Amino acid sequence: MKQLFKILYIICLLLPFTACNNNDEADEAWKNSNQDAYRKVQNDPSYTALETASGPSGVYYKVIDGKTGDETNYPLHTASVKILYKGYYYDDAANLFDEGTGSSNTAKELYLQNTVRGFNFALQNMSLGAKWKIVIPYYLGYGETNLYDDYYNVTMKGCTTLFFEVELVEINQYPKQ
Repeated sequence: MKQLFKILYIICLLLPFTACNNNDEADEAWKNSNQDAYRKVQNDPSYTALETASGPSGVYYKVIDGKTGDETNYPLHTASVKILYKGYYYDDAANLFDEGTGSSNTAKELYLQNTVRGFNFALQNMSLGAKWKIVIPYYLGYGETNLYDDYYNVTMKGCTTLFFEVELVEINQYPKQ
């Protein structure tokens, strides 16, 4: 039994080094094009890097339509928010993978704790009423492996840079303040 745990431990240690290193040409092309899209954002002066206490987070944003929000109300990491959003690949609206509006064009409610790390971090830095374009690198998004997210009904290839247009329309803080 100890031997089995030892083998599983070694496999878990090696997994991060094998992901995104697939020899399949299509996967390699996908990875490279996503990294190129992210580098373009890093070099674009219209984007701002979100900072953490220890430095850059890896998440970038820019204000859309001049909507900076009220700059006083920000969601906590335990909040639920209502947002209007679109998620797409390559900074290209033609590559839409998710749209956060209901059939009646109403805002979608999300719990920040149920979102990917980069999205959670970006939303905590948005004030009520803000509208941003957010760019999330794969390591703060869905990671390095292909997956299907049942909660959001999204299929995502590994190493995908995520682009979102988000408008924060409501904040419900938990615990209540």
